[in-house]
Amino acid sequence: MQRRNTLGHVSKARNGLVAGALMAVGLLTLGAGPLSAQSTFEPGRFTIGFEQRVRSDDWNNALDMSDKTNDQRDQVRDRTRLWFNVPATSNINLFVGMAVENTQKFSAVKQFDEFFFDQAYLDIRKLFTKGLELKVGRFDIIKGEGFILCDGTPGDGPRSGYFNGADLSYSSGKSRLDVIGVLDPFRDRFLPRFHDQHRLLQNWNEEAVGAYYTNKATAYTSIETYYFLKKEVHDVLPVANPQFQPDRHVSTLGGRVARKLSRRTDWVTEYARQWGAQHGGVSISAWGGYSYVKHTFDRRRQPYVKAGYWALSGNDPNTHNRAEGWDPLFSQWPKWSDMYVYTLSKEVGVAYWTNLAMSQAEAGFSPLPRTSLAFAWYHMDSFHPLVGNPAMFGAGTDRGENFQTRFEFSPSPSWKAYIHYETHHPGDFYSATRSPAYEVQAQVTYQFSFHPFAAGVR
Repeated sequence: MQRRNTLGHVSKARNGLVAGALMAVGLLTLGAGPLSAQSTFEPGRFTIGFEQRVRSDDWNNALDMSDKTNDQRDQVRDRTRLWFNVPATSNINLFVGMAVENTQKFSAVKQFDEFFFDQAYLDIRKLFTKGLELKVGRFDIIKGEGFILCDGTPGDGPRSGYFNGADLSYSSGKSRLDVIGVLDPFRDRFLPRFHDQHRLLQNWNEEAVGAYYTNKATAYTSIETYYFLKKEVHDVLPVANPQFQPDRHVSTLGGRVARKLSRRTDWVTEYARQWGAQHGGVSISAWGGYSYVKHTFDRRRQPYVKAGYWALSGNDPNTHNRAEGWDPLFSQWPKWSDMYVYTLSKEVGVAYWTNLAMSQAEAGFSPLPRTSLAFAWYHMDSFHPLVGNPAMFGAGTDRGENFQTRFEFSPSPSWKAYIHYETHHPGDFYSATRSPAYEVQAQVTYQFSFHPFAAGVR
């Protein structure tokens, strides 16, 4: 029985890969159309932008690392985005974007999802003096590697990643200081939704305030430092649920250094400490960091190699009144794996990266113009075993081996596509009934923007 299921999964993986490839090739042959594509707008000009993204996902065993239960998923996500930049002056812009993402699971009836505002902010480029800027409303925030700041809405997957908040920044020479405030409820309550589906954006209400400083000290070195104080309160799960998280506040202090060791060799490292308190008299003491080197060879196909190590502290089951697991802050996104984020949902939450010691080796090249092909291997460990459901978790610390292949094609600024395959072979961190998991993902994106009026606001 198990062998028959496994063969069926392999067959479906191949079918999903073929379907994704045909979808990508078919759409790409349509061409880019007459309008130019721009991923950013020009301040002071009225701009209209459009994006259509279609993604196919096929995976199995990702939720439990076992063939004993059926968690196979085959689905297509299509997301449509429309946005406007409306200039009041050359320095003040109002940016508004709406989106809808519909998901079609092959075993269910397609349902029309909600329209929502994924961007709505006022951007003041010169506030009182040169170099002082203010962005307030709903917008994306990505800093560095996305180690602490990347996604404000992890609960809805790839549908959106916005933050509700304000970013007051000051730039002078090679330095920039951002003072950031964030207020993200677990369900959107600030802006209207149409055909509201009451989407869960994360498991608790989140508030944060902090500062992020960047200094490009030389042409070869960039230094970043940050401090954030974050509150996570009112978990939506019942108190009796093993994954329930009590109210907590956590401080994060860290820094990142990016250094060019040579013209084709880059070194990046980042480290942060966390402290605070959790309801019930539990103190928080955690840490996280990484370091990697990437070298690109001076060859026609631009081959490269990359090696690195990531470490995120975990909770020691033998320690009481202390929470030692790394809090990913605002970085619950597929940093290292599109599939393993679902596996992590059975620990603390989806894409909640914690209790991880991971080595990485990666290599890639450009087989054809405007293409890239990459191969990656991750050896994943944990610092402590997880005291969880014995049907899924074992008594060891070996999370397993993750292998990935990714092919990307961008024939024009308007069109982008990729096909991604990965498989995870679990170790003794999981129960004795563990089985390999896989995912096949294919995506095509078309976008453009244009200026309906020849002149902008001056």
